Amino acid sequence: MSTHSQLPSEADLHRVAEQLGRTPRGVVAISYRTPDGEPAVVMTVPRLPDGTPFHSLFDLTEPLLLAQATRMAATQLIW
Repeated sequence: MSTHSQLPSEADLHRVAEQLGRTPRGVVAISYRTPDGEPAVVMTVPRLPDGTPFHSLFDLTEPLLLAQATRMAATQLIW
């Protein structure tokens, strides 16, 4: 498990794309990896290359963690 932000490799970006089901945008770092080394949280730029504001600095990408956070948000444990 890593809690140090790391520059994303091409393999990381490919894996994040698989996790999200789309091409990731504005990723500048892998901020957290699961114990088995999978990217789980990415850091993004505040504005995308086309100038569009991005909604958050960090994004969950790992499907199980994302599902759990979504359930917690639905029950207002987090927002």
